[in-house]
Amino acid sequence: MLSLAAVLFQNLFTRVGDRVEETVAVARRNAIAFALIGLMILTAYVLAVVAGCILLAERYGAVPALFGLAGGFVVLALIVYGVLAAANRRERELARLRRERLDNRRDLLATAAALTGRKPLAATGLALAIGFLLAPKSRRRSGGD
Repeated sequence: MLSLAAVLFQNLFTRVGDRVEETVAVARRNAIAFALIGLMILTAYVLAVVAGCILLAERYGAVPALFGLAGGFVVLALIVYGVLAAANRRERELARLRRERLDNRRDLLATAAALTGRKPLAATGLALAIGFLLAPKSRRRSGGD
């Protein structure tokens, strides 16, 4: 006869295994579907560029139409690159702020741990202050509306 813990662990691992298999199957299906969708969108994009080139070639000639499209895509690529660089810079700044906040919390907790043994009353006040400082902030703003 299996112990209660063994039965619970077996049940837990079976459920986790079933969820993992289900998640992998869904991820595989989604990956195949998105690959096909991406291929179809890429085909439509290429056809749209060719149609635009033909349209421009009728009006301006083949060489100016190709150079115009190439220049337009270079400008578009530079705009996308600029937006990506700005997003990465912002993400690095947010990560730096998170690291600083965690370092400050770690230092505060180390100070509290050192103070606990020597001054119990001050440690109690510090524990309350740490509790208020480390408590999750409410996302709602209190307004007079």
